[in-house]
Amino acid sequence: MDRAEIEERVINLLAEAVVVPREDVEDLRTDLREDLGVDSMDYVELITVLERDLGQQVEREELAYVRTVGDVVDLVERLVSRRDAAAAG
Repeated sequence: MDRAEIEERVINLLAEAVVVPREDVEDLRTDLREDLGVDSMDYVELITVLERDLGQQVEREELAYVRTVGDVVDLVERLVSRRDAAAAG
């Protein structure tokens, strides 16, 4: 999965998890808390949606520094790389 595919997937997952229109999360600079009003319960929902979609556990600590849509994309990119490396190894 390349970066563009990950971005598209994250945008759709965020819109689902946070229950906002897709266009509200299309800008990778969008701040989850300040711009979207994401709270701790939304982060729990985001973790659940990511785990379901990726088929792997997302450590809560990994979300500690996630502030923007782009940060979520970076996180998912790392998780996908880790998953693919484990599958190949």
